[in-house]
Amino acid sequence: MFYFLSDWLRAVWGPFRLLSSHVVMMGGGALCAAFLVWMFLPRLARRLPVDRGKQVKTASGAAEAVAGAAASAGKPTGAGFPLALLLLPVLACFFPIYAWESLWDMGVILCVYLCMLSGFLDDCAAVPWGGLKKGLFDAAVSLAAAFCLCHGQMMATWWPFTRAEVLMPAWLYVPVAGALLFGAINTTNCSDGIDGLAGLLTLFSLVALVGLLYVVVGHSTVADYLLIPHSNSAAKWAVFVSIFAGAMGAYLWYNCYPSSLLMGDAGSRMFGMVIGVAALATGNLCVILVVAPMILVNGGLGLVKLAVLRVMRLAGHPVLRPAPGETPTRLQRLFFSVTFPLHDHCRKTLKWSGQQVVIRFLLLQALLLPVLFLLFIKVR
Repeated sequence: MFYFLSDWLRAVWGPFRLLSSHVVMMGGGALCAAFLVWMFLPRLARRLPVDRGKQVKTASGAAEAVAGAAASAGKPTGAGFPLALLLLPVLACFFPIYAWESLWDMGVILCVYLCMLSGFLDDCAAVPWGGLKKGLFDAAVSLAAAFCLCHGQMMATWWPFTRAEVLMPAWLYVPVAGALLFGAINTTNCSDGIDGLAGLLTLFSLVALVGLLYVVVGHSTVADYLLIPHSNSAAKWAVFVSIFAGAMGAYLWYNCYPSSLLMGDAGSRMFGMVIGVAALATGNLCVILVVAPMILVNGGLGLVKLAVLRVMRLAGHPVLRPAPGETPTRLQRLFFSVTFPLHDHCRKTLKWSGQQVVIRFLLLQALLLPVLFLLFIKVR
């Protein structure tokens, strides 16, 4: 709204022209979001459902708590719901409005909030949603968001290792981009299991996306130097991501170890969608590998493993865990030597503490980001 009103307000007082600056919108939006979430989230959290703890089945059939679940049980969860509500006035004020184009943007933001709502309903449900129900909902929302991002038209994209700009028709772009959004939602959701882990990795990814959108893709000089197609709308999405980054920073104030508040599926799924949307806004469908490598490794490999196991079972080749005392086959070692999400494997098998997992995963993401940036963006 501020951006839309800046043309009229500057006639009243010259400094109001700053409201048309994307940098001012980024900084102001992030600060306002952080303040609102820091101030009001703990008060709204009193009305949230509490975490019930997660249960898994071991090979022997006995139920045991996932590492860290006992510590999380009883804490308010689903904080993504009030957080998203607190962000509504910030988005209304700071997100740039570009005439009719903003109708498509509103569609994307609606999809982000639908992801949050589905996660919150799952957090509140006495019986958690099944995988099929979640998967179908995620697929529908992801396809709708991808359609809104391309405006139902041909989309110009750029790729690693080539200077060529590729035009993708809507019928091809929507399913490919939808699959990426589906993966971003679920891998971020899978990474939420240790105090501060998903939040810090997500915050790091969001900050990297802000820089990529505003400084690289949205800056004509830098884009020309890197042989990247310049995007006039990239700065707008940088403002959008900055607002969510500010909110995540404030949330981490309460989620750092020992946490007093959990984002639940409502938050992790919403922020996963934000990462996916921002990555697509760069025009490169592979950018998510650059900005969120540890999120994808931590949660994505588990999803791949689950998909492969289900396909093998459907094909009549079930892969079963070795019985106690039985020597595992090579195939069994391949599938069951590592527990997913990967942070569970690090704690159970490698005996890392929760804080060691958080710091080491963050360091790995910080080391991988510049390497992947050079490989995927500079080496073209």
